[in-house]
Amino acid sequence: MSRDILVIAKREFIERVRTKAFVIGTIIGPIFMAGIMIVPAFMASRLAKSVTITVIDAEGSLRSLVEESLASTGAPAEEAASSEARPRNQGSTQFSVKPPVGADLPAQREAAKQAVLKGTLDVYVVLPPDVLTESKAEYYAKSVTDFEGIRAVDRAIEKAVFGKRISAAGIDPAHVAALTKPLDLKRLRVSDKGEQEDRGVSFFLSLILVMMIYMGTLMWGQVVMTGVIEEKSNRVVEVIVSSTTPRNLLFGKLVGVGGAGLLQFGIWILALVGVSAASGSMAFLSGIDLPEINPVLIAAFPIFFLLGFFLYASLYAAIGAAVNTIQEAQNFIFPVMLPIIMAMVCWPVVMRAPASNISVVLSLIPFMTPILMFLRMSVLMPPVWQIALSVVLTSLTIAMVIWVAARIYRVGILMYGKPPNFPEMVRWVRHG
Repeated sequence: MSRDILVIAKREFIERVRTKAFVIGTIIGPIFMAGIMIVPAFMASRLAKSVTITVIDAEGSLRSLVEESLASTGAPAEEAASSEARPRNQGSTQFSVKPPVGADLPAQREAAKQAVLKGTLDVYVVLPPDVLTESKAEYYAKSVTDFEGIRAVDRAIEKAVFGKRISAAGIDPAHVAALTKPLDLKRLRVSDKGEQEDRGVSFFLSLILVMMIYMGTLMWGQVVMTGVIEEKSNRVVEVIVSSTTPRNLLFGKLVGVGGAGLLQFGIWILALVGVSAASGSMAFLSGIDLPEINPVLIAAFPIFFLLGFFLYASLYAAIGAAVNTIQEAQNFIFPVMLPIIMAMVCWPVVMRAPASNISVVLSLIPFMTPILMFLRMSVLMPPVWQIALSVVLTSLTIAMVIWVAARIYRVGILMYGKPPNFPEMVRWVRHG
């Protein structure tokens, strides 16, 4: 690497990391990620909603069964059946049962309605006379968006109705409950280190890291493009190219901005590792499932981020050199972004079957490799030869793209006026 490239890279790096946007983003990023991982889990594990409920039974024999189910478990019957295998206090709805007020059913309904309107009662349910045959009931509340609570009430009524039916058929409900006990299926990751239960937190880790590569590639690529346009519009580039070549200027800009992006994401990753490592010893994190940090993924992250950055940032730089304003650049951005957008569209397919033929092929396409190969590594580690092949193919593609971008950059950086179309840019590449 020539001295000119190092000088330009140093200038670009220092210029980026000294900005308020870089400092604020570097501080807010880890806070945002920690909030995504910790706050919902903390609230779900520590907070339980209390609901006061009244059961109005027109059928006449179900109210006590429903009340007992709600008051004793405070959760759906299936969850209660497997309570030994599951952590407690995971945000489940807790019910406080109030008996109906009134001499007859219409009076009970009116009293419950008024109590809900006054706020002294949250919910009342009505079991019609034909509930045993029609399996229909009514749920009343000011808000019917508490889906967990509604599901709990639904299952409590269903359990009572089912128990009543099988009792009428001469079958012991307790025996049936024992025979139909729900299955608690644990998900265990198998690796060389053994088996480990996975409750889905690895999915969120994969999502966070992949989104960091996706957003970082586009964000820092646009930083390169914006910098090129500003230098061109301010005529600063004419002074710079008088002492170095446009190719060195392009490569130095890519190295400097890429280093700034890598520094920011490196700080974010270290914060993520720190939170995960401290989760076992910090009291307020106890009982919360946080993702296990895989050292291989941490080592692979800068590689795939830089692959994506150099691939797309060089194209962004070529666009910036060819146009005069950000508005003119919008016409060229979508074709450049399309491959990485397609990679995100294919993300569910790869997540579901990371070792399938289609996932392997997609992850080896250089413009999709930074997203999809890293995603495969975070879900199910692919063979080493596939990882190595993807890196080699993407590196060769980067070399070709930088060669093309440098030719466009060399011509476009000193041209003003009407922006070129694609055929003109092709001629720049051929004769540049």
